[in-house]
Amino acid sequence: MDMNLDYNTACNAYENEDYKTAFELFFGLAKEGDVSSQMNIANMLLHGLGVNKDEEKAYECYQQAADNEDSEAQYLYGWYCLEKDNFEEGLKYFNLASNADYEKAVDDLAGFYSFGMYECKVDMKKAAILYERSVLLGNEESMNALFHAKAKAVGIWKTILYFIKNGSRLLKALKA
Repeated sequence: MDMNLDYNTACNAYENEDYKTAFELFFGLAKEGDVSSQMNIANMLLHGLGVNKDEEKAYECYQQAADNEDSEAQYLYGWYCLEKDNFEEGLKYFNLASNADYEKAVDDLAGFYSFGMYECKVDMKKAAILYERSVLLGNEESMNALFHAKAKAVGIWKTILYFIKNGSRLLKALKA
């Protein structure tokens, strides 16, 4: 079976709002391990496109895609776990997504350490490291948080020196 042809056919069916056909095609590909199809199945289940809406099955599919190293799925499944008060599992998936440089996960994880959320102890050094990665990944909004976390972690004067030394590198990353 030509997976590319079937995936393109499934995408075309989805774009033409033939969700039942798209779901069937994506489902077959997902069973064969195609991560993009696993994500599409999860999204369709979550929103009830072509099938009955089923949040629990949707997140089972997100977990499957997450376990197959899809960083967006890791992020989404991480949030699902956190919302279900399964902090250990949620943070595990956030860390996986963060380690894969999924910017939203990096930024959110930095916030967890900044504010002591989801059983993360306040750790401004760790938060500063993560905010710096978020900035380097292009998140302009993390710049202020980086300054704040760095100042709390090492003091204002070391933070000012850090920004003098690294400011152009950070701004260059934001322009990329």
